[in-house]
Amino acid sequence: MKIGYACISLGVNYKTNRRFILKNFTVDKFLETSRSNLLDLNKILKYNIDNRIYLFRISSDIIPFGSHEINTINWTKAFKDELLEIEKFIKNNSIRVSMHPGQYTVLNSPDQQTVIKSIKDIEYHCTFLDSLNVDYSCKIIIHVGGVYNNKQESLMRFKQNFKLLSSSSKKRLVIENDERSYNISDVLQLSDSIGIPVIFDNLHHNLNPSLSTNLTEILHKVSKTWSNLDGSMKLHYSDMAQNKKVGAHSDFVDTSNFIKFYNEVLSFSPDIMLEVKDKDLSAIKCINCVNSNFVDINKIWNKYKFTVLERSQSVYSNCIMVVDNGEVLKLYELIDEALALPVKKESLINALNLIDCYLEDVIMYKEKVLLKTLIAKGDFSKAKTLLHRLSAKYNISGLLNSYYFIY
Repeated sequence: MKIGYACISLGVNYKTNRRFILKNFTVDKFLETSRSNLLDLNKILKYNIDNRIYLFRISSDIIPFGSHEINTINWTKAFKDELLEIEKFIKNNSIRVSMHPGQYTVLNSPDQQTVIKSIKDIEYHCTFLDSLNVDYSCKIIIHVGGVYNNKQESLMRFKQNFKLLSSSSKKRLVIENDERSYNISDVLQLSDSIGIPVIFDNLHHNLNPSLSTNLTEILHKVSKTWSNLDGSMKLHYSDMAQNKKVGAHSDFVDTSNFIKFYNEVLSFSPDIMLEVKDKDLSAIKCINCVNSNFVDINKIWNKYKFTVLERSQSVYSNCIMVVDNGEVLKLYELIDEALALPVKKESLINALNLIDCYLEDVIMYKEKVLLKTLIAKGDFSKAKTLLHRLSAKYNISGLLNSYYFIY
């Protein structure tokens, strides 16, 4: 079983979604931006492996204007070497990658121009995955689309337009239940008629359930849509954000919720894609939780301790106790408790003062005075920004390697 995340890594300063506006499109701009994205993709994959992450969704923006008519560049040839390096790393480390076209890729639209653009977009995603020579377990995920006042006609349009895809795209395409229009029963019905796999999304199912609510029963049906060629069944997991619009993903994965879900699906040995705001940080957490006997709890705590302290002194103290006892799951549950809290003035001052001790013998006197002045004045945002800059300037690894400047 693999656990992964989508597109953006917060733990490292690499990105694969650089882009530019259409009017600025030039061959040089395209080549420069695409090359930077590809080089960083390789770096992100290496970072992932260092953290035992073997499942990753590649950003659709990896190749800017990949499906736009303005882009006539043979980019698979132009980036042959970069793509080969990525291919080798993926294969040598048994990484499973995927892509997920955006909301405007609607294969069942009644508008023919939308369908044409959607097919072009799916083919672009397929071309990218094919350029890596990855097998057909590496999928392109889409939703079924809209209902347009007649669900059965809309499903029929999907079936007809699916026939227009290339052979490779048909082998890569998978469909996912959504939170509004097509529940898991609808998607399974469509899958049965066109023969492609289904991805079960737990949050979408909670918001748009089918007649069957038994997870084991649902996954038994979903698993049958995945052949050996398709690889292990994939699931999407997320928690819903509190006090935001319905369906919004949470800032972080709740440890207790995930472990409950993991134990429920374990017998199916699926790969689990996390859809969450803190991306790789939650992926690392979930991987550590299901391998808690093989992790360094002090290393985990060092990542989070300043973030916890600026939210709650009492939770911070409790964390220290469970670290001493080696309780990994309990530590993550306490960290979740802290992350759900707002930053408190008194706790923030404690965190800033503790961090100031780390810098005491490193930074210049005038920098020390400025930092203490900002803290005394209550200008905490500027104080934290200054801390980040000083940490980078003096290479304070204890701070730079923590999550303090992320949360």
